[in-house]
Amino acid sequence: MSANSGRMPVIVGAAQIVQRAADPAQAREALLLMEDALRAAAEDAGAPALLGQADSIAICQGLTDYRNPAAWLAERLGAHAESVLGQISGTTVQQLVSDAARAIESGTRDVVLIAGGEAENSARRVRRAGGEPARSQADGPDPDRRVGVRLTPADWTGPDVRAGLASPAACFAVFETALRHRLGLTVAQHRARIASLWARNARVAAENPHAWVRRAPSADEIATPGPDNPWIAAPYTKLLVANMVVDQAAALVVCSAERARRLGIPESRWVYPHAGAEAVVVRSVSERETLAAEPPLALVAQRACALAGLEPKDAAFLDFYSCFPAPVQLTAEALGIPLERALTVTGGLSYGGGPFNSYVLHAIATAVAKLRTQRDARALVTAVGGFFSKHAAGVYGGAPPEHRGGAGFAFADLADEVRAMPRREYAGDYTGEAEIEAYTVNAEAGRLTRAVVACRTPSGARTWARASDPALVERFAHEDLVGNRVRIASDREISGTSRS
Repeated sequence: MSANSGRMPVIVGAAQIVQRAADPAQAREALLLMEDALRAAAEDAGAPALLGQADSIAICQGLTDYRNPAAWLAERLGAHAESVLGQISGTTVQQLVSDAARAIESGTRDVVLIAGGEAENSARRVRRAGGEPARSQADGPDPDRRVGVRLTPADWTGPDVRAGLASPAACFAVFETALRHRLGLTVAQHRARIASLWARNARVAAENPHAWVRRAPSADEIATPGPDNPWIAAPYTKLLVANMVVDQAAALVVCSAERARRLGIPESRWVYPHAGAEAVVVRSVSERETLAAEPPLALVAQRACALAGLEPKDAAFLDFYSCFPAPVQLTAEALGIPLERALTVTGGLSYGGGPFNSYVLHAIATAVAKLRTQRDARALVTAVGGFFSKHAAGVYGGAPPEHRGGAGFAFADLADEVRAMPRREYAGDYTGEAEIEAYTVNAEAGRLTRAVVACRTPSGARTWARASDPALVERFAHEDLVGNRVRIASDREISGTSRS
């Protein structure tokens, strides 16, 4: 597709909102923050009229669980637009951008607004004071369309959750310990590695005016548990996990090049979606072939780069989804990028801020601003959803895709390839001798209480066990026990470990 094609999808507006309300009762709710972000994005484009011309409005489903936020916003903005709701997943934003780019390129849409946001910080403060946060649009029609995988009750009651992976932190921590062992690191070495990585993210956030946390804690502070940095799920302390208790919103305005020209939006404001890849598949941790890697993550990130004709090392700007350190390390490994590079443009979900499903809007909006100043540069943004099971990635450029030999927006849905990947047998009721594969230690009120342990049976199947004895819990927290032998009793408890 020629750069002169009227159907070329272009991002012409991007905006971020950070609300720090002194009185939480006076704070604007999430839906109004999204409206603010959309209006600011249209102003950023220099074309407020775009809002009323939107033929599709896509919103990330959030913590407030509005029934049809896009329809409510369409009425506020004076648009006769399709209402789209992105399902719960960290991949939703990239899915919505890819969806918009493809619709614009095909001619079925011309102006698409994408927004998301949360007001969780002010909402929690209101509740602590005995109040109830404001909420608009409690009722209304269903959205015209949904994008993404809709979760079912079974997704919250499967073997992973029953084993003790009741939170994303516990899930990612299991992968973290398996990765630590594969890399041959001691507990202390690994803690220093991930704390240093997160300290670099924090320094990026400190320079980002849209970041939620502008203070940059040191690696020692991040690594050391304490009253202000309690354990969440070992090896993660609070300063190593995503922070969704924020009041933040962001928005993008995506339109055809033809519409942008008609409105007089200068090409200096345009940023081009080059490629998108996704594999949005709900997959049980219990059946993963390995816990020391995540092959679909590598597949999606590599394919997005290949579609865009981009050597990963040549991306000027990177934002690897940073809900926890494990996916950042594995993405960097898959793409051959050193951890010492800047792997976020915002500061990441811990410090830039992680408003539930919509963080990636902030990453893309930040990348848009940077690409406007470096027209020959490109940005790679990745996304992770669910219990490390859903993946998406996008490549963006300051110049049209054909600038580097591309032909319009390139897209790949890799879900079928991921479904065809090998699975490990799951033996949920196994008792007897087994080998530790990975684990975490869950915490309650900052105190480590119980280890959740993935084990391999003699046949190679996976099973889950737990350790509640305080002395054994301490060992799981402070030693590398992967590869040790254990005996699993009928109540799933293990009483000790021994070297294989």
